[in-house]
This record gives sequence, structure tokens and C-alpha cells, in this order.
Amino acid sequence: ARPENLAEWIGKFSYNLVILDCDDVESSDNVLSLLETVKRISPMTSVIVVSATATIDQAVAAIRLGAEDYLKKPFNLEAFQLAVKRGLDRRMLYSESSGVSAYLNLVTCCQMISASLEPSRIFQIVQSYIRRELKSNFSAIFQVEAGQPKRVSDTGAQDRAMDEILEITLHASAALDSMAKAGEVYRFIERGQLTPSLFVFRFRCLGAVDYYCVCLSPDQPQGVADFESRLKLLRAQIEVTGKNIEQYQGVQSLAYVDDATGLYNTRYLYNILEREIANAKNNHKPFAILFMDGDRFKSINDTHGHLAGTKLLHELGAHLKKFVRGRDTVFRYGGDEFVAVLPGCGLDMAKVVAERVRKSVEEHTFLQSEGFNIRITVSIGVALYPDHADSVKAVINAADHAMYSAKRKVRNSVFIAPLPGSDTAEAQEVTPADAAAIVASSAAVSGEASPPDNVTPLPTTPAGKRKA
Repeated sequence: ARPENLAEWIGKFSYNLVILDCDDVESSDNVLSLLETVKRISPMTSVIVVSATATIDQAVAAIRLGAEDYLKKPFNLEAFQLAVKRGLDRRMLYSESSGVSAYLNLVTCCQMISASLEPSRIFQIVQSYIRRELKSNFSAIFQVEAGQPKRVSDTGAQDRAMDEILEITLHASAALDSMAKAGEVYRFIERGQLTPSLFVFRFRCLGAVDYYCVCLSPDQPQGVADFESRLKLLRAQIEVTGKNIEQYQGVQSLAYVDDATGLYNTRYLYNILEREIANAKNNHKPFAILFMDGDRFKSINDTHGHLAGTKLLHELGAHLKKFVRGRDTVFRYGGDEFVAVLPGCGLDMAKVVAERVRKSVEEHTFLQSEGFNIRITVSIGVALYPDHADSVKAVINAADHAMYSAKRKVRNSVFIAPLPGSDTAEAQEVTPADAAAIVASSAAVSGEASPPDNVTPLPTTPAGKRKA
């Protein structure tokens, strides 16, 4: 089951117990995602996770997200029966006492928030919790920019008309600015002649930015004092988790950022590629890898010294980031080698971006502020997942080999990896005219091969070999 399918089932039916079998799901991350989906939508539903390859880390992560138990197969039948009984007893507590139910709902919500390292997930959890408390079907998270509300999280349902009603009502109430000035944690806004009622909950997650969870047509809680107390506890948990996220991001930056260039390093590259492969499997869209290497870079160190070479690497890394698309990520692979990951990118677009990068480096004068005025070029290899390779290592190797083909044959050029099983085992060169023709073609107009974000189209130039 995918998370979106499970969300639909849990939303329609009031399940007492869900058992997730890790061996029926592609990865442990997907299991945790399914678990989080169940507990976010229905905290009263107990979840037991079973796996033949259970680890301590996986079990701890599952329990932190609210799993009743995590059992390794083959498990003892009595242990399984006990876990099921505990889960059903937990559900009974929800059913028999509204006070206990409200408390367990908050505990589950805070438990899930504390296990989150991404603000977007916290926003989803907060929205689900508030909607359950107030029986609201529509909500969104906003922040204020330049005096105007800006949505930072989607509503809980796909209904464009209701989304517009929520935003119109929020604008008419002008609640966000006044709440911040008054220091209010929450506010119920009465129904107007033309607008429905609203509930607004103000909180902070990262830094000193105020976020607002806005719910449409809420039910007023019976015990306002108890509800206010729960909101304060929720708000405190979000702020504590936000500080933990900031500390984690600081440590993550030290672990994943290359000192010389300020780009992400290979450790983070492999994480991103695993994520992109999972995304590609889900949405059935390819992504591209550009493997880029400076031509005759050693001569720069020999002529100008290693300090100049290091400064050149830093400037080259910053330059490469400007000429890929806004959604792409550039990494330093090692030495004077760089890798760019282009999500949701077909071959035509990859050719255009790669040629754009190559040409921009060729025309740029580096280290002008240092008085060196250095001109360099790069050779680029291009490979697509899953067309050219179907694993992290294989797709990097395919782009790497294509780059070496560029080095051997021309330098200062772009080469495409050969397709497995094709008649030719040689990488194919992309000329400036090839890339310009793609941009000018009807396929480019349709969107897939359109020019990179915020970059003007390539000029049509004659094909030919380029000197390094």
C-alpha cells in the first residue's frame, strides 16, 4: 500500500488496529511513512509493525512514531496476542472517555512531532491534530511576508473552491497581524454575513517566524480551558522540536558540506540519489546526472599555486550552481570533479542544461578579483535514471564514463552515456547546435525540453570541435 492509499482507507473507516508488515513494503522508510500516515490521520488506531529483518534503530523509530509494538518474525504467538490486546485496550480508552481520548490524541501528536526533523511534516501533524480537535475538514499553514499571508502548507483536502473560501475569509478577518501584535496563541473568528467561521493557532517552529494554522468552520470545544491548555503544550512541543531541528541542521551541514567549495559533498549526494530513485519509481519520471570535470586543472595549480586552485574550485562551484535549473543540486565529487542532480529531467532537457553549463564556463573569466584572469573549460558526461542505469552507483558510473569519453575525444564538450543493449557502446557528443535545435523545437515549447529556469535560450551556433 502507498501512503496516499492508506490515508484514504484510514480516513473512510475507523480501524481499531493496523498491522504493517515490513517485508511487503519496499523499504523501512516507506514503513515509517505508512506508520506516520496512520497515526497522523487516526491517533486512536493502534499499529503493530512486524519484520523479518528488524533492527534496534528501526524499532526505536517506529515506537517514537507511535507504534504499539515492533516484532521480529518469526515471533512468539503469545507476544503477538499480547501486543494486539494492548492495542485494542488503547482504542477502548479512546472510546470510553473523551478526556482520556483528548489526552492520548495530544500525546500521540507530540510524540510524532518530537520524531520529526522536517518542518513540513510538523505542519502536517499540527493540521491533522487541530482538524480532529475542532472537526474541521479544511486547513492550511500560513506565515506573513511583507504584511500579507503566504501559504506554506496545503489544505487537508483537494477542493479548490473551499481553499479559496478559506483564503478570502482569512484576508477579510485580518487576524494574523493582530494576533501577533496582541501575543495571542489562538483565536476563534465568528461567522460573518458572507464568510464562514475560522480558528487560528499561532506557533513558532524554526527561528522567530510566526506560523498560523488556520481551520475553516471549526466546532467550538466544550472545555475551552482544557483545550487552551492542550494548545499551549502543543505549542511548547513544536518549539522544542524546532530547536532540535536547527541543531540537527547545523550538524548535518558540517557532515554534508564540502569545505573548499561550500557545495554538498559525496556523502549527501548518495542520500539525494537514493531519494530521487524512490521518487522516480513513484512518479515514473526520470532524473539526470551531469558529471563535470575541469580540463587540465592540474596546470592551474602548477602555474598559480594550490591556494589559487582552491579559490578557483570555490568560484567554479558557485558558477555551476547559477547555470543549472533552480530545482537542481550541485555537489563536489572530489578534486576538480562536480556532479549535478537534475530531478524530473528527460534527456533533451539534460542536454540543454549540460551545454548551457559548458558554454558558460568556457566564456567566464575566473579569479578576476585575485588578478589572475583564468580561463578554463569543463568536460561533461550525462546519464539518466533509469534509462542508462538503475542504481545509485551505476548511474554515477555511466555519467563518469561519458565524461571520460569527452576528455579523450575533444575536451570542453558534452557526451551522453550509451543506452544498455544499444548497437553502439560509445558515448555520443552533444554539440551546441544540437542543444539549440532542442530549444527551438516544438518539443521544447511543450515543456520537457524548455530552457533551464531563469536562463535565456541558447543561440544557434555551428557545430564543431571546441578547443580546451
